[in-house]
Amino acid sequence: MAATRARPQTREIFTTMEYGPVPESHACALAWLDTQDRHLGHYINGKWLKPEHRSSVPWQDPITGESLASCLQAQAEDVAVAVEVAKAAFENWSSLTGALRAQHLTRLAKMIQKHQRLLWTLESLATGRAVREIRDREVPLAQQLLQYHAGQAHTQEKALAGWEPVGVVGLILPATFSFLEMMWRICPALAMGCTVVALVPPASPTPLLLAQLAGELGSFPGILNVLSGPVSLGPVLASQPGVQKVAFCGAVETLAGGGAELALALGSESLLLLTDTADVDSAMEGIVDAAWSDRSLGGLRLLIQESVWDKTMRHLQARMRQLRAGRGLDGAVDMGARGAAAHDLAQCYVHEAQSQGAQVFQAGDVPTENPFFPPTLISNLPPAAPCAQAEVPWPLVVASPFRTAKEALAVANGTPRGGSASVWSERLGQALELGYRLQVGTVWINAHGLSDPAVPIGGCKESGSSWHGGPDGFYEYLRPSTTPARLPYLSESLNYDTFGLAIPSTLPAGPETGPRPLPPYGLFVGGRFQAPGARSSRPIWDSYGNIHGYVAEGGAKDIRGAVEAAHQATPGWVGQSPAARAALLWALAAALERRESTLAARLERQGVELKTAKVEVELSVGRLRAWGALQAQGHTLQAAGLRGPVLRLQEPLGVLAIVCPDEWPLLAFVSLLAAALAYGNTLVVVPSGACPLPALEVCQDMATLFPAGLVNVVTGDRDHLTRCLVLHQDIQALWYFGSAQGSQFVEWASAGNFKSVWVNGGCRRAWDQEAEGAGPEFRLRAARTKALWLPMGD
Repeated sequence: MAATRARPQTREIFTTMEYGPVPESHACALAWLDTQDRHLGHYINGKWLKPEHRSSVPWQDPITGESLASCLQAQAEDVAVAVEVAKAAFENWSSLTGALRAQHLTRLAKMIQKHQRLLWTLESLATGRAVREIRDREVPLAQQLLQYHAGQAHTQEKALAGWEPVGVVGLILPATFSFLEMMWRICPALAMGCTVVALVPPASPTPLLLAQLAGELGSFPGILNVLSGPVSLGPVLASQPGVQKVAFCGAVETLAGGGAELALALGSESLLLLTDTADVDSAMEGIVDAAWSDRSLGGLRLLIQESVWDKTMRHLQARMRQLRAGRGLDGAVDMGARGAAAHDLAQCYVHEAQSQGAQVFQAGDVPTENPFFPPTLISNLPPAAPCAQAEVPWPLVVASPFRTAKEALAVANGTPRGGSASVWSERLGQALELGYRLQVGTVWINAHGLSDPAVPIGGCKESGSSWHGGPDGFYEYLRPSTTPARLPYLSESLNYDTFGLAIPSTLPAGPETGPRPLPPYGLFVGGRFQAPGARSSRPIWDSYGNIHGYVAEGGAKDIRGAVEAAHQATPGWVGQSPAARAALLWALAAALERRESTLAARLERQGVELKTAKVEVELSVGRLRAWGALQAQGHTLQAAGLRGPVLRLQEPLGVLAIVCPDEWPLLAFVSLLAAALAYGNTLVVVPSGACPLPALEVCQDMATLFPAGLVNVVTGDRDHLTRCLVLHQDIQALWYFGSAQGSQFVEWASAGNFKSVWVNGGCRRAWDQEAEGAGPEFRLRAARTKALWLPMGD
């Protein structure tokens, strides 16, 4: 008979201070599974749906491997049914007053409070994460999210006048998602009047339970529908008629170009920057919270100033030895287990790092069997190693030294991800400077992982372009009332490989007739006009069929030169004060006024009535002055509970490419240019293909007023230039106002380099109307938000 370990005496416990097990009973979770006969289907329209002839997958305990239930796999027919239900529910739900929707969300919050033990037990049992984190943080925060968004829905008619819900929202969650990630997205969607169809991975019971709780309220059963199925159904959901938006984490290439607008939230790695003035002991707890508390879904990249490297590493290794891992339902453990897939991913990264010269330190009280993975610290990884750029998985920390703040920023901003970061320094000025210059969506000062429903959370670069929380989260699920719903423009015949690849010939077939054409224009790049790389031009025809003039035929080489010039101008333009940027916009408006007769004549020859042409010039002048006056509005300060203020920064996107429409050629060009410049972006612009001459006239004034490279204008074939722009890796965002096929290509191609895109789907805009030509949507598209937390207290 095997020897059993004697239970420690009370004296020994107080001497060693060892933790004993604090198991959380999961009887309530098993009882809930028994109500479904251990066979989970889909929850649609307020009831369980278990269609026949569907395959199922087992749901196993990620730690013991015990089979707990089986889960049906959805098929395309089930997705179509769920979308139809959501579309029908949207008609009633969106027509309710905000106050009534607020009451419903408040009832759901109380329902979650009533069943909170079942929620946290089921989530820990399904994911293997520590129940302490789910119980003490995630479930209370889920209730706060519902209550906060209920309050915002109550005031929606006044606070968000002029906006309306987008419609049916598709939500696609990866296998590593948490219950809270789903709540961050469905709360603003439901509060604003949208309905949701969620596609969750197989063996994910918590979202099904949440949908059941919402359905049991009875009043609006179809507003939240949950399907369990493989990620391969993502494109099916995205392409369903009526799905206006898809919010997801995962492989974007499979969904882009499907017709629905995409809200990306990719990657889960975070950054921690520790300076030589930091409180090292406090920073140790920040590292534990960021990497080993089951709070984060990804790993941590740790930057430590060289002068405190040795001290920090000693403290960190000592703290790692105190960590405990075990079964997630044990309330005394710091870390649970995420299953075999997460274990294998971490092990693979460790092996790769070791083969590239890194040192690995592992410690902690961790069971040796699979799938537990010990807290791991990786150091001495060469900067050029592939692992230095790869995303760090949970539960790994990759530590690197830096000497100066400038070097730390170069290393931190040199990675392709920009999710969240924390800066640790007792010098507030230094911490704010570093936080301001980090290219991430959220920055905490001397803290890590704080969250509040009223504070936006998001990212940039490969971490995605969507936001949740705060006012930014609302606008993800709203559209201006003057903008029509996105119509399906998916073209099965569009060949992505050949779109815009060739430049069609535009040379005149016979001799020139009519008035003598204007002297040819070059490309406006780097503050001056220059010849195109191909040394070719294209004719511009007037309304009488005569050649009005010639413009340069730009190509890929010219786009590369324009982007390089824009990047060179970026530091100086971003560093300009709001007043300086406003002065330049006003100066350009005055220059356009002086050219009113010339610009009106150009438009008239293109078939615009003289009276309408003069109105277009006047509106263009007004747009420049309006954006010069409004652009000073930017950063705001808001309170976040008892944790101190949060600075909400409005930062430029970077190099922004704009493809202008053919309608209102001067006004559309100026409206898009002014909005983008007002927020500190530098531009590469493709003007109207049919009437580019007014835009080139404006460039003559920009050559004397604006810094070189601030605005670069490239003429040529629209499809070819669009292809060059969207495939360029150093363009951060792209606005496209052209054909439906061009919109589809832009959304599809931008998925490969994670550009933020704004497309019109082939629909024309009324540029002369304030709401459509200079509305609040332009302000949302021209800048990105950064939340800078300034916590106070011990």
